Amino acid sequence: VIYNDGTVAECPEEEELHVIRHSAAHIMAQAIKRLYPEADFGYGPATEKGFYYDVDLGDVKLADEDLAAIEAEMKKIVKENLPIKPFIRPRAEAIALMEERKEKYKVEHIGDLPEDAEISFYKQGEYIDMCIGPHLTYTKALKAFKLTNVSGAYWKNDKNNKMLTRIGGVAFASQQELEDYLKLLEEAQRRDHRKIGKEMGL
Repeated sequence: VIYNDGTVAECPEEEELHVIRHSAAHIMAQAIKRLYPEADFGYGPATEKGFYYDVDLGDVKLADEDLAAIEAEMKKIVKENLPIKPFIRPRAEAIALMEERKEKYKVEHIGDLPEDAEISFYKQGEYIDMCIGPHLTYTKALKAFKLTNVSGAYWKNDKNNKMLTRIGGVAFASQQELEDYLKLLEEAQRRDHRKIGKEMGL
């Protein structure tokens, strides 16, 4: 993994999934930006099970086939094997960089940070994201992922703010783990349907 000060180290095992999922969120954002150049990004964290990114896509409503297209673009980015490189900027430069890239949510986010916060970014190919890291060192290290859902989420969880599109997915260290997880998910859904069927007397 690569830390935001540029050090590269062996990833502690307990952090491995978090780093994979966090990097998956960046790779997904890069794919979205390629397909929807007007996209404006909110937050994109790793979660217990996977990752998501909240994105302002204007009036665009995503369907399942759009998810497949984003996933295909992510696979392309992984194949391109782009190095993921950190850099740090003083506050005024950080704001200027995000304004220049028309990332209004990131500019607002910088405004919420303490005066003396160190503002770090990660760059892969043409994509730059504000982030504290750590991340995979190359996009190719992302081996197994799948986009699973689209929902809505208010910016900063405040219903007075704009509703953003939340795109979520899962990522694992290996294809096998991903397949096992998806199988488990399918079985759980089947059980649920059977249970609901029984309860409804079907």
